Amino acid sequence: MSGFGEALALFRRHGPLTRAQVVELSGLSRATATHRLDGLVRAGLIRPRADDRSTGGRPAGVFDLAAARGSLLVADIGSSHARYGLADLRGRVLEALDEDIAIDDGPDVVLAGVARAFDRLVTDSTPPVLGAAIGVPGPVDQRTGRLVSPPTMSGWDGVDVAERMAAHVGAPTVVDKDANLVALGVHRALRADSVPGADDLLVVKVGMGIGAGIISRGLVLHGARGGAGDLGHIPHDDGPRCRCGQQGCAEASAGAWAIAARLRELGHPVRTSADVVALAANGDRDATAALRAAGRRIGDVVVEAVGVLNPAMVVVGGDLAEAGDLLVDGVRERVFERSHPLATTDLTVIVSPLGADAGLLGAAQMAADAALAPARVDTLVDA
Repeated sequence: MSGFGEALALFRRHGPLTRAQVVELSGLSRATATHRLDGLVRAGLIRPRADDRSTGGRPAGVFDLAAARGSLLVADIGSSHARYGLADLRGRVLEALDEDIAIDDGPDVVLAGVARAFDRLVTDSTPPVLGAAIGVPGPVDQRTGRLVSPPTMSGWDGVDVAERMAAHVGAPTVVDKDANLVALGVHRALRADSVPGADDLLVVKVGMGIGAGIISRGLVLHGARGGAGDLGHIPHDDGPRCRCGQQGCAEASAGAWAIAARLRELGHPVRTSADVVALAANGDRDATAALRAAGRRIGDVVVEAVGVLNPAMVVVGGDLAEAGDLLVDGVRERVFERSHPLATTDLTVIVSPLGADAGLLGAAQMAADAALAPARVDTLVDA
């Protein structure tokens, strides 16, 4: 371990630590570890625990991340709805705003809305913004930062959202597919609770569209051009035409946009995922039947992913997952009925523990990773 950033990473991963624990976890000598800790304390990035302060001399022996040292701006942008938030350096969302949007209004309109929301969240008393993260409903090439042929985002192909927003935020800004943010948020939450299998997840995000984030050995798997996990556009030979132009995509049967369209044909005035869930919660037979059928159709593509990835856990999140077992029971049914026994040994299929906040919480973790990257921390200590 070579610098201050790696030392700070220990506190982000493990929580409060003593000097001796830092030595043990890092492999550094006590003198070097002390030097690292002193630098992080001077920079305000860690602090002695409030209940363990010394009365003078060297800071006390238990240290913790100084979560209020800076702020993070986060956004979870969907096709019809966006959530924006302000988080601390631990990734806790302190304040959130919601807004209905139309992603097809294009990047100029939508990103102007993001900038306005960020401006509302930051006040004169807000700690300095050290990073930002934004989720979008389409694949992002991590080599270039640009959206790549997003199937349902007209006018967004090739747009570098991070470059545009970093100029406004004035801090490192990262952008990823929304399902990857959900997956990262779920992964970090399960890991913090020491849940077995947290490092190997398939996290399916079901809202107006369908996507998935893949956690493999604790890392988000992006694929060559950011397209990993695009389960919603795996076509079958039959089924309705999708809005992406293909025939038989899972999203064309089980995405909330498709479910809402069918329910409107039956006379129900629904438009969004929340509308569909609310209708089902009121006991409407058409809505409950549609959600059960959607769960089975989603399960069909999850079976294929389980066979390829062999995850320890399948987590179903997103706005439509607020329906709970009405949706997820169908996923379980298909997965355990059609997957190879090896792939389902010890496999669990659960509803996301983070609910509607998963995207913002994942964005906060991603923003913290960027803001507190080792090279960035070294710069903050040297400033």
